Amino acid sequence: MPKYLDFADFSNTLKRPSFNRNEAKKFLADYPRDYVVDGIDLPENFQLKSNKKQTVIRLLDRTDRENPQIAYAVDIELTDEKINQKSCTQILVWKRPLNEEVLIGFAAKIFNHFLEKYIVMITDELQTVDGKRFWEVRISQAFQNNYFVYFFDKNSVDKKLQHIESSDDFFETFEPLGWGNDKAHQNKWFVISLAALT
Repeated sequence: MPKYLDFADFSNTLKRPSFNRNEAKKFLADYPRDYVVDGIDLPENFQLKSNKKQTVIRLLDRTDRENPQIAYAVDIELTDEKINQKSCTQILVWKRPLNEEVLIGFAAKIFNHFLEKYIVMITDELQTVDGKRFWEVRISQAFQNNYFVYFFDKNSVDKKLQHIESSDDFFETFEPLGWGNDKAHQNKWFVISLAALT
């Protein structure tokens, strides 16, 4: 878990202002629903919106009403097939460099919101170095909060969740197993759960 990506196409594309504005306008036309996250107070001119299923979420900068831009994007996948337990995976995460002050801590708050809502969060199959760093911090905080952390290797014979006891256990034993450059790492995942899993 997961295979490394040197770069993400969606990141390079959304950084382009013209493309970003077009995507923001399309999103607002297709998905006008407000998305509310407790504990997040948005600055004036920023709106959090989602699709009907609440699996595609965008933070929109509406400072220029005629030309909104996407400041933060996240898509999630809900499934019970990965570990035989209903879970949530962030399959796309992006933030606009220009909105750094607004977005400090924002990704962590959104992640924690999903964890509270869906109980089980699983790493995605492909990650950039930034994605790996984000998950290392989330896992470290999970231990501080007495949450449950697991490693799952779909390539293994027994296909069982391995409980990770501590942050030291994670960094010494499991972190080196989890990320890599070959395709097999797409079937290795870390799991954070609010409840014990079997």
